[in-house]
Amino acid sequence: PLNYVIRKIEVIPPSRLESIRGSELARSTEATRTTGPCGGFSTQYACMCDLHGVQYREEVAWDVDTIYLSHDTRELNLRDFDHLEQKDLVPIISALEYNTWFTKLRASHMKLSHECLERLLHVVRRSLSIQEVYFDNLGVKWDFGHKLSLALIANGNTVLHTIDLSNNMIEDKGATSLCGIIAKLTQGASHLGGCGSAVIGNHPKGMQKLNLSRCGLTSKGIAQIAHALSLNRSMPTSLRSLNLSENSLKDDINNLCNYLAQPNSLTHLDLAGTDTTLECLFGALLRGCATNLVHLNVARNSFTSKKTKEIPPSFKQFFTATLSLKYLNISYCKLPLEALKHLLLGLACNESTVGLELDMSGNNLGSMGAHVLESCIHGVRCIASLDISDSNMDVDLAQVITAIGKNKSLKHLYMGRNTLGMKSKHISLIMDSLVQMIQEDDCVLQSLHIPDSRLKSDLYSLIDALGSNTCLQTLDISGNQIGDPGARLLAKALQINSHLKTIIYDKNNISLQGYADIVHALEKNYSVRYMPFPIYDLQPCMKTSAERAEQLAKKLQDMLQRNVTPCKYSHGQAFRLQQGFLLSSTQQVVDRLVVQTQDTIKTLAAESCDANNDINYATGLIQDADNSKQLLPRLHEVLQKRDEKNNPIEAKLREISDNVHRVVSEYLEDSLETILKCANDHCPTVMSQTVTRPESETGEPISIDQDLRNACKLKNQISTEFIHSCIIEQAGTDILNRVNELNLAVAAHVSDRITDEVIESLSRSYKTLIGDNDNRTRSSTPDVLRPSASSISSGSVIGINPSICNSSTATNNTNNNNNNNTSSSSSGNHNNNNNNEEHIYAVVSHSSSITDNSGTMGADGASTTTLELHDEYSSIQPQKMDDQSPV
Repeated sequence: PLNYVIRKIEVIPPSRLESIRGSELARSTEATRTTGPCGGFSTQYACMCDLHGVQYREEVAWDVDTIYLSHDTRELNLRDFDHLEQKDLVPIISALEYNTWFTKLRASHMKLSHECLERLLHVVRRSLSIQEVYFDNLGVKWDFGHKLSLALIANGNTVLHTIDLSNNMIEDKGATSLCGIIAKLTQGASHLGGCGSAVIGNHPKGMQKLNLSRCGLTSKGIAQIAHALSLNRSMPTSLRSLNLSENSLKDDINNLCNYLAQPNSLTHLDLAGTDTTLECLFGALLRGCATNLVHLNVARNSFTSKKTKEIPPSFKQFFTATLSLKYLNISYCKLPLEALKHLLLGLACNESTVGLELDMSGNNLGSMGAHVLESCIHGVRCIASLDISDSNMDVDLAQVITAIGKNKSLKHLYMGRNTLGMKSKHISLIMDSLVQMIQEDDCVLQSLHIPDSRLKSDLYSLIDALGSNTCLQTLDISGNQIGDPGARLLAKALQINSHLKTIIYDKNNISLQGYADIVHALEKNYSVRYMPFPIYDLQPCMKTSAERAEQLAKKLQDMLQRNVTPCKYSHGQAFRLQQGFLLSSTQQVVDRLVVQTQDTIKTLAAESCDANNDINYATGLIQDADNSKQLLPRLHEVLQKRDEKNNPIEAKLREISDNVHRVVSEYLEDSLETILKCANDHCPTVMSQTVTRPESETGEPISIDQDLRNACKLKNQISTEFIHSCIIEQAGTDILNRVNELNLAVAAHVSDRITDEVIESLSRSYKTLIGDNDNRTRSSTPDVLRPSASSISSGSVIGINPSICNSSTATNNTNNNNNNNTSSSSSGNHNNNNNNEEHIYAVVSHSSSITDNSGTMGADGASTTTLELHDEYSSIQPQKMDDQSPV
């Protein structure tokens, strides 16, 4: 810009310059008035080609003038031109010396010649607009850091605030030189001395990002960098990101801790793999970084170098006091149990942080660590994502998963490589806990990642559970070697699952047949939108049948593309699916109870008893039980009829669509008038000219303004169909699909609750009826077969065949003596007089619920349980009973 070359002169009054400007405007041309796209880069590039004697390449100018301009890209990336020779890169770099369009220069992961590196330094020395430079992995040494420091010192007007020199072995000598551009002196650049100290004092924004990762620095170089940061008075308010990872800090971090302990604005701090101990770091973080720190990575460092178990209080206090932390990576840190406990308790006490992503993988927590995690994790409400991969918790992982299920803020779980080398029976317990967790009605887990665990057939139970799962949206089961049987199970689950959106399934030894099953299943699945290409598994498939593999891959992508496009789903399938689940579980229990109650009613009616009220009540319950089987389909029909008449949501969407179309049309008309007005203001002479159109009916000349207006009205019209497509078919589709899901959830809940009430009421009624019958037959029933009052009140299964007594609360009131044999024989003769003796047993529930080994089915409908009842029951026959024989 000229204001950096020629100082501005104030002229009073300004009217004295009008005549000069008018004459300049008259002599100027369009080429001289505009600088061209991207700040005139093409012109500057052409000049630099002439200066360096290099051929001008049209493709370079076209890329910048077209692609860069269309994306409004302010970053020049040399990787876009890495196909050119090194000498052709020289004018491209040099063109940035006087260009003010580009603010970022990226030369990452390139092997540049000495001349190109010199031109990079020259740009840094001359540029007035470059704010960020990314020179990572250039293969440069310490001397480049020294030259970069000198170049920045020489540029008194630099606005550079981001420097990335990562993956370059600049070592401590280069770090010493860089201290000159990090530290700030109050005298400014004109008073720099010696090896230089700072031009950062002249930065409008100051240093914001500094990345020196993998630069071969030791504690000496880091100490100098940290000291320079402390000297710069602008650093506490300007520096946002500091990355010193993969350098060897050891224990000499006093200077770094001194800087971090000052109140600062750091949001990202990366000290991963620096061989430092963490126990002395968190005291500084507590004092200076608790307010603004968002991203903290201290992975692959030892927590302590001492054998003492004492944990500094600052460790827990930091996690209690942090206000903005969103990401914490403390993986592979050999975390002691006490430190783990302090970490979790500190986060549990934090009421400011939400949505935290916690990576604590690879800490070899073991059994004791699993117990700590189990006891604390359910109360840590600020965690949204947890990574416990490779933690070696063995079978105790099952209890940890159960505790994680109680945390209703945790939505993403990573637990890969935890079952390697584990016994099969322990893996089964873990998978059962995982299945139980995702099947809970209030489960909030959205993504589950269990890669590289080699679970094989142990994963099948989880895949089976996906069919009815409604919470998971992302599933990573790669590296588990499930084979074609697992692929077939996954295909079946996908046909009835409507919530999964992402599935990662590579490295599972799946053949073409397995992929054919999955692709076929996707034809009936409209929710899955992302399935990464299974490169590892398809490689052998390509060798055996390349054409078949290509067809399956193409069809898979077609199905995913179809699912990305919004479409309205029929909720009839979901209702039928829910009905199928119901018929296969609780309705079976209802049928059993109905049969028992009917048989008992027949028995009581035959004896002309006085329990008419109880019988009438039980008869009404039986009728309700039969009706409850068809309740869910009836609810579906009611909703369908309501939608067929006039869905108010669709009507409102059509109304909104019409309103939006009207507003858009008015906006386009106003925009046209604004454009034409601007054109009239800039070119009034041309716009006032008249033209004659041959196609005009009158043949009269019209002004160019009117002619443009007529032509543009045809171009800026928007169809009603387009607006309807955007609102009704796209946004409206998602809304209606969600409404259908909610209707299904409500209908299923109503049906389940009524079914549970039917089961509970039938159980109570049967208990009452069988109690009356028992009182009447007590005189002829031996004492050995009479259930005690305590067994009935506590909830027992009073039965004949011990094979049907599956309840965990079942009690056999048996007196083990020889006299019982005669009593049993008498009882058998008594029961043989009844035509329905095989049904004389009762499922008696405790606290108005039916209990079995797997759970409770109560009036609250909190859980659903299938009570195992058998169709064939043996009547009592005289038999010899020893001490081990149940009644």
